[in-house]
Amino acid sequence: MPRQSTRRVVAAGLVATLILTLVLTAGPAIGAPPLNLPLWDGTLFTLNLTLAVGFGYLVHFAVGVVLASLYVQVVEPRLVGEPWLKGAIFGAMVWAALMLVGLPLFDALDPLVANGLMAAPGVFALGLGVTAPLMLLVAHLLYGAVLGQLTGARALPVVRRRAF
Repeated sequence: MPRQSTRRVVAAGLVATLILTLVLTAGPAIGAPPLNLPLWDGTLFTLNLTLAVGFGYLVHFAVGVVLASLYVQVVEPRLVGEPWLKGAIFGAMVWAALMLVGLPLFDALDPLVANGLMAAPGVFALGLGVTAPLMLLVAHLLYGAVLGQLTGARALPVVRRRAF
């Protein structure tokens, strides 16, 4: 695949992260627990919840863009298949890393968890119920599929019309 433009990778990362965030925000409407990753990210840095949410969104979207860059530069060239499928595979890899490393690390570092003000998600987020890991999986699969499609789709050819 030809080298991706930085703008395209950043835009794809932002759009894919927005989709992930919207899916998780809609989760409680179908019975899933609230999974506010930006708030979780922000409370690692401050306990002022207003600042935590704002800072958390910055961190959340920055991570989405960094992961998009990692996908385009390292992972995508090593996979075969349709762009959306390669992206979904990457999304599953990110989900697995979050479940096995990210959430246990969060449990150990977050002051809200340490003070009993928030339930510890735990490995595979099972501390939040059985639907939490499923919602996170769906959201990450969609993140990856959108990312893969946006970065892997070829630009459409320009059609020129002849003047009569």
